[in-house]
Amino acid sequence: MRSILTISLLVFGMGATLAQTSISLDSCISWAKANYPMIQQNGYLAQQSQLNQNGISEAWLPKISFVGQATYNTEVVAFNFPGMDVKFPHDAYMTALNLEQILLDGGQTKAQHSIESINSEVEIQKNEIELYRLVERINQIYVNILLGRENQKILTLYKEDLTNRFKNMKVAVENQLVLQSALDELEAEILKTDQNLIETRYNLSALYKTLNLYIQKDVNESTVFSDVPIGGRMPITEVARPELKLFDLQAKLLDARFTQTNSFAMPKITVGATANYGRPGPNFINQELRFFGSANLTVRWNVSSLYGLKRERQKLEFSKSMVELQRETFLFNLESSLSTQTAQMNAINEQITMDDQIISKRHSVTETATSQMENGKITVANYLTQLNAELQAQLTKKVHEIKRMNAISMINATSGSIKF
Repeated sequence: MRSILTISLLVFGMGATLAQTSISLDSCISWAKANYPMIQQNGYLAQQSQLNQNGISEAWLPKISFVGQATYNTEVVAFNFPGMDVKFPHDAYMTALNLEQILLDGGQTKAQHSIESINSEVEIQKNEIELYRLVERINQIYVNILLGRENQKILTLYKEDLTNRFKNMKVAVENQLVLQSALDELEAEILKTDQNLIETRYNLSALYKTLNLYIQKDVNESTVFSDVPIGGRMPITEVARPELKLFDLQAKLLDARFTQTNSFAMPKITVGATANYGRPGPNFINQELRFFGSANLTVRWNVSSLYGLKRERQKLEFSKSMVELQRETFLFNLESSLSTQTAQMNAINEQITMDDQIISKRHSVTETATSQMENGKITVANYLTQLNAELQAQLTKKVHEIKRMNAISMINATSGSIKF
C-alpha cells in the first residue's frame, strides 16, 4: 500500500468557485479567463486607443488662435518735409484671430491612425498570450483534483476491505483460531489508511479552494468532474497559437512606421486667414483703429528628409527578418514539444491496454490470498501485500487514464487550436 499512499499530487497554481453538479475542463478555463483581472485591461486598452485616435483626427480640425498686444515704441517713423510734418503715435494696438486648415499632410495622419490601431492590437494580443497561460494552470489544478479523487477512492475501498477482514478475523481470534497479533496488525493498517485519507481530503480541499478562486464558482467534493480533455478527446496538432498573431502584428507595425517615415518626406499644404483689429496695419500711414485681414496658402517640403529613406528601408527589412526568425524559433520549439507530447500519449495508450490484464491477474491472486489467510495458511502481512498489489494495479490504470487525458489536453493547449 505504500506505493499508493506515496502518490504525489503535483499541485500547481491556485484556483476558484462553482455551484454546479457537473463541470468540464473547458468550462473551467473559460470561467477563469473571464474572471481573471487582466482581462479588464483589454477594455481599457481599447478605450485608450480610441481616445488617441480622436486626438490624431484633431490634426485636421481648423487651428484657431487669438493674439492681443499693446506696444509702446520709443522711436517711430516721422516725415518732416517742408510743408509736411507727419508724426505717428508711439503706442500701437493689435488683436488678431488666426485660422489655419490643413489641405494636404502627405499621409501623416493616416499613418498615425494605422500605427495607433496596430499598437493597440499588439498590447491586447500580449494580454491574450498571458491569459492563454491560464490554460496550463487550470489544467494542472483540474488533473490534480482527478488524481486526488482516485487516490481517495482507492484508499476508501482499501479501508473497507480491511474492515471486513478485521470483523472476520475478530471472530476467529475470539474462537482462538488466530493470534491477537494478526488482528492488531490489521487494525494498525486501518489506522494508517485513515491517516492517509485525512491527508488526501485536506489536499483536495485546498485544490477545490484554489479552483474556486480562479473560476468564481462553487466547487466541492460533490461536484462531478468530467474527464474530457481540453477541446475534446482527439488531439489536434494544427498550430494556431496567439503568439503567431503577435508576430504578424509586429511585422505590420514595422510597415506602418515606414509608411509614416515616407509621409515625413511628402509636401504639406495649408491654407490660412487672419482677421486683425488695431493699428497700425499694412498701411502704416493710416493710424486709425480699424479692421483688416490677410489670407495665405503655404507649401512646406523638407526635401532633405528624402536622404534617409533608403536607410530606413534597410532597417525595416532587418527588423522584419528578426521578427520572422523569432516566429521560426517559436514554431521550432512548439513542434518539438508537440512531438514529445504525442510520443508520451502513445506510450500511455499502450500502457492502458495492458492495465486490464494486470488487474485481472492481481484479482485472482488476491482471492487466493484471502482464502489462504482465512485458513491460516499465510500471514496477514502476506495477504496485505497481495491486496495492495491489486489496488495498486487499479489505481495505476486510473492514473494512466488521467495522464492520457492530460496528454491530450497539453497537445491541444500547446498547438493553440482550442479557443476560449
